[in-house]
Amino acid sequence: MVSVTAPGKLLLMGEHAVVYGYPSLVTAIDERLTVEAEKIVDSRVEVNAPQAGDTRFVDESVRQAQRAWGIPGGGFRINTQSTFSGKYGFGSSAAVTVATLKALALLYQKDIDQRKLFDISYKTVIAVQGVGSGFDVAAAIYGGTIYFVTGGKVIEPLKSNELPFIVGYTGVKADTTTLIKQVAEKKEKNPEKVERIFQAIAKLVDEAKLRILEGDWERVGRLMDFNQEYLRDLGVSSEKLEAMIGAAKKAGAWGAKLSGAGGGDCMIAVARSDKREAIRKAIQEAGGEVIDVHPNAQGVRVETTDDQGEVFIVVDKDDKVLGFRSRYDCHHDKSLIHRTVGAVIVDTKGNVLLQKRSSSKDTGAGLWGISCAGHVRKGQVYEETLHRELQEELGVDMPISLIAKFVVQDDQESEMAALYRGVSNGPFRINHEEVECVEFFSPRELPFKVATKEIVLTKCAEISLQKAGFLS
Repeated sequence: MVSVTAPGKLLLMGEHAVVYGYPSLVTAIDERLTVEAEKIVDSRVEVNAPQAGDTRFVDESVRQAQRAWGIPGGGFRINTQSTFSGKYGFGSSAAVTVATLKALALLYQKDIDQRKLFDISYKTVIAVQGVGSGFDVAAAIYGGTIYFVTGGKVIEPLKSNELPFIVGYTGVKADTTTLIKQVAEKKEKNPEKVERIFQAIAKLVDEAKLRILEGDWERVGRLMDFNQEYLRDLGVSSEKLEAMIGAAKKAGAWGAKLSGAGGGDCMIAVARSDKREAIRKAIQEAGGEVIDVHPNAQGVRVETTDDQGEVFIVVDKDDKVLGFRSRYDCHHDKSLIHRTVGAVIVDTKGNVLLQKRSSSKDTGAGLWGISCAGHVRKGQVYEETLHRELQEELGVDMPISLIAKFVVQDDQESEMAALYRGVSNGPFRINHEEVECVEFFSPRELPFKVATKEIVLTKCAEISLQKAGFLS
């Protein structure tokens, strides 16, 4: 089984203008939606979404995956569950779309990066609802806080340690598609006026981006107020939203505005810490519900058994130790070159052993790797680590000899890989938390299976097998 989660989103600025090619600011929140996918002995697709009831986005995700990747038309089950309610307008449709497609890609060993996942997820959302800019899809994939332009023309992560927002829910579930169409009708009747509003909102977004990076939240609040004035002009605010926004500002907020399409759903206020409790109370007294969410959440991820706090050794390109960082940091920052070690095991006939990685791994889940591999922890050296990994993953140990040491980099991480060779016929005792299965391949058949994608290798495995002479 593959388990994938994706976060919800909160639109900070740029509502409606973003649909027409203008920028927006969006942050991922720590409420997450989970999709579990597993193969079943059946010819159908089984979808269980007890919280949502509406499976259109899951169904369309399956269709898009079948067209784009050629996955089977059946034989798998998808289960969804969420920590947040779809009533809040936190982007549950985008989150379930992203998580479903990511889970199917892992289940059927399709190697897709964040950009490819965005493109197919955005296509899926448009196929279901007909309109949309994609900012919610981007937040679900990339996480953090993002400067975004329609359709993913620009997806720029912003580094900000704090986002001092308070979120209030009106109690009214807004119809995003209807509100977007209402604005479209207004634009058709008064194109020049509405275009000027969009251009003005875009300028506010661009300045807010800079102020967020500077941490000037008082100015961000003022820009939010200006943005709200333009949203009123577009006719997408409501009496309830205005009451909650006014209450927050009267209680000391630097600024407040609606968040999302409008007509209901949520409002956000920005304030210093000593005003937060008074603002929360004011929102509640105005009839709103305060929602406790935290911004800057991690994007789509495979839920894994790997310890994200495990400490790795960080080195420079000459393998000189620079310091130590967590597993999570090393796997999400390509500038952190960290030590790894691996073995290419051959049997006495010269066949090479490969392992299929467990679907619960945090990197390369479900792909094929070399015989054995692992990270060098703080306080360990290469060979010591490899002997430990051989015993933990395969239940064997053997003499090893160094083949090469090299740096390998992919979209997420950089590794200083030490590659060794060993000889063993087994038997192997597989640790199924780490390894799904192992198989010997002859030097003649391996290149063909890789070329035809019968087996899909991790990038490090492909380079390692080249270094070992099994691939050209």
